Amino acid sequence: MNKKIIIFTSQLLGAILIIGLLHTGFLFARNLDFDFTLVLLGYVINLAMALGIYSVLLYFSEKKNKNLGFLFMFGSTLKFVIYFLIFDPIFMLDGKLTKVEFFIFFVPYFTCLLVETFALIKLLREMD
Repeated sequence: MNKKIIIFTSQLLGAILIIGLLHTGFLFARNLDFDFTLVLLGYVINLAMALGIYSVLLYFSEKKNKNLGFLFMFGSTLKFVIYFLIFDPIFMLDGKLTKVEFFIFFVPYFTCLLVETFALIKLLREMD
């Protein structure tokens, strides 16, 4: 397995674990009503998508493709499509989107996005 994917995976897992623990700790501390299965699903799906997107970026960076930024943006768009296909219908069962529901998807989304962005910057610097 490629060393870069191992490093990225470990960084992503570390970030997801830390933020996930803080996120669920906050929800418990505030005594907020939430479905832990949905929280876990949000983190797992975002983790899987981030790994998939980074793998594609890594593949094209090795081919010296200069369109990594566009691929990255396409990956982010794909994440929103997944949100609207999977999470939005679940969240809208009661007819409204609460703040807790919003953050169930978008906390792991932004966590993965941050790790992916730094990884992309590193890939682009290595291509020069």
